[in-house]
Amino acid sequence: MIVLDNGSRETETLEFLVALEKRERVSVERIDGPFNYSRLNNRGVELSRGSLIALLNNDVEVINDGWLSELVSRALRPEVGLVGARLWYPNGSIQHGGVILGAGGIAGHAHLGVRYDPGYFARPHLAQNLSAVTAACAVMRRDVYLQLGGFDEVNLPVTFNDVDFCLRLREAGYWVVWTPHAELVHHESASRGFDDSMPKQVRFLAEVDYMKAKWGDKLQYDPFYNPNLSLGEELFTLAFPPRTTKPWRAVDA
Repeated sequence: MIVLDNGSRETETLEFLVALEKRERVSVERIDGPFNYSRLNNRGVELSRGSLIALLNNDVEVINDGWLSELVSRALRPEVGLVGARLWYPNGSIQHGGVILGAGGIAGHAHLGVRYDPGYFARPHLAQNLSAVTAACAVMRRDVYLQLGGFDEVNLPVTFNDVDFCLRLREAGYWVVWTPHAELVHHESASRGFDDSMPKQVRFLAEVDYMKAKWGDKLQYDPFYNPNLSLGEELFTLAFPPRTTKPWRAVDA
């Protein structure tokens, strides 16, 4: 286990990190400087030695015993590039059921707020291929991560780096898989906070512009999301007016 500490200051946290360093097979890497999610993950992978890597945020909480076995079993398939988990809000509703391109402009999480009702054709409860998943909890082969050059530290330091990485995986011919059988609670932005200050908003808008410039129309035509469905606030509802303004190519998923 490699713990990446990016400027922790609270006494309880620092004491916990010191205790961790005394355990076998656990190391703590302290990284100074502004928060750069891409750089943190790239450094962690650089320090890793295993053939598989699990990216795991510090604001997630495991709630089912088989979560890692489920993710690993799918990540070992040679055609699979990355496997993401089902993440829940603390209130028991879904926080992440995969990522839909174009939602909110760039990309957004699927099935937000669904609990144990079936949802859209039971998709919140079925393993499936998608265009992208969040890296808050994801497993992949280390050689594939290095093959793609890791996350983009320069242009996407905080937001959309996992979406960009997944799109590059798809371009390289790999599947991106989401499974509901690995479950964690995501206390979203519990330590980093939200993008609610002017500097953070400037950085966020720059990341939005970069994604639009790089991926263009691909962000509006997710092959794993029906073109008759909306990309607005209510995903998996009918779009009005329809979005089917260009020929659509089905994907054998």
